[in-house]
Amino acid sequence: MGTNEVYMHRAAIGRKTKYRSISMLILVLCIVGTLWLLPSTAMAEAPLTIEDTSFDPHKQVGHNHSTDEHAGKGVTVQEAFFYTVRLFYYFAFMLAAGLMLWSIAIPADQNDTQRKLLNKWSIPVMRALLVAVLLFVFVHVSQLMSGYDGTDPKEWLRILTDTTTGRSWLALTVLSLLGFVMLRLPDSLRAIWALLLAAAESFNGHVLALPSNSIAIVLDFIHVACSALWAGGLILLLLFWRADRKEAGRFAERFMRAAWLSILLLSVSGIGMTIQLLPSWRYLIYTSWGIMLLAKAGFVLVIACCGFLLRRRIKSQKLPSGKLLKLDGLMMALVLIVASIFTYVSPMPETEPFSHHEMGENFHYTLAITPNGPGPNRISLKVWLPEQLGAPVSVRLLLRSVDHPKEKAVEAILQSDSGEDFFAFPGFTETDYVAHKVDLPFRGAWEAELLVLDQSDAVTKKIIAWRND
Repeated sequence: MGTNEVYMHRAAIGRKTKYRSISMLILVLCIVGTLWLLPSTAMAEAPLTIEDTSFDPHKQVGHNHSTDEHAGKGVTVQEAFFYTVRLFYYFAFMLAAGLMLWSIAIPADQNDTQRKLLNKWSIPVMRALLVAVLLFVFVHVSQLMSGYDGTDPKEWLRILTDTTTGRSWLALTVLSLLGFVMLRLPDSLRAIWALLLAAAESFNGHVLALPSNSIAIVLDFIHVACSALWAGGLILLLLFWRADRKEAGRFAERFMRAAWLSILLLSVSGIGMTIQLLPSWRYLIYTSWGIMLLAKAGFVLVIACCGFLLRRRIKSQKLPSGKLLKLDGLMMALVLIVASIFTYVSPMPETEPFSHHEMGENFHYTLAITPNGPGPNRISLKVWLPEQLGAPVSVRLLLRSVDHPKEKAVEAILQSDSGEDFFAFPGFTETDYVAHKVDLPFRGAWEAELLVLDQSDAVTKKIIAWRND
């Protein structure tokens, strides 16, 4: 081949690579744009607040019973199977999507060892994904149908077609079937398939419970796509290590460059979603969801340290350390185990809203605290005074932690409110108050001191005891 031919060949390859890159960029922008715009239309069908849904999947699909009906009875065989299926799904999802994304980085030459190994593993991985998705959809719909006639095909069809979560499950099923077709198509289309798979998964999570979830869904998409890139690449590296150490060393150079960026984006998107989901950082300490998230963050920190050490070895022209790779793989497995559980657990505190009503001869009141957990709460107060006294001159509400008596009392800043008239007392005037984002810093026993000054300059004092755990 002459010099001109070599130059033209390289130029053609360069143009092809450029066009692929531009196509991928346009696709990503289209997906992100779709995710950004879709919630304002298709997802506007159920404008629920966090309190309304409580992240309960039953309520999200219109059922009136809760997943907590069997709480306190320990882990049943059905629950163990349910979470086992979720774990299998996450492993299969990450491996399949990651394998498709990384196919771009594998030499296209069919005689290349890495390409041969990739082709060898592709069919079993796609089969595993299909089985995992079918099991995942089946156990979730079956769980949602508990308490209903599980043989009613209309209800199954309604869940799968009339709810956002159900449609995402259908999309995952269709994409898992198309995965076999993608194995015969160019690598760029495989990567597109993986991104679409991540997009479908991003509509199936906690962020759907947010009243305004456009940004959260975009962050979830970034989180899922980067998770697949990192986890799938690490699993691929471990498979290469087991099959051919030399090829593992070659692949490790490419993987480590992308791993750092993916972990960075994972962390940023994860923090962003956490800020969107949690009204207070205290939920990280006082909820099982928060504790699992902190554990996951700890595993990711260990992974980052392992990656740093592996990168140093690779820069020194050494093969990756088997012990470090195994530790990295173990941490990844722990991350996926935690993710398979805490993505189904509510991030809200497991507390009951507090409501207290008391009637007296010349004074009635109702105090309500929602959600009644550590962090920000909404407090509503109704006060009834005799008509001749009219509305109170002033009302103060001081909240004190019984378990932390030295801490300063939290004063709820009460504002006038036009509350609903649930009770009407002849001869009394009702006055409503509300306080938003009243921060309760601790769990445990609390006392509320209510001070009401009426038109006759008389002060009525009430002490209300309650717990927020």
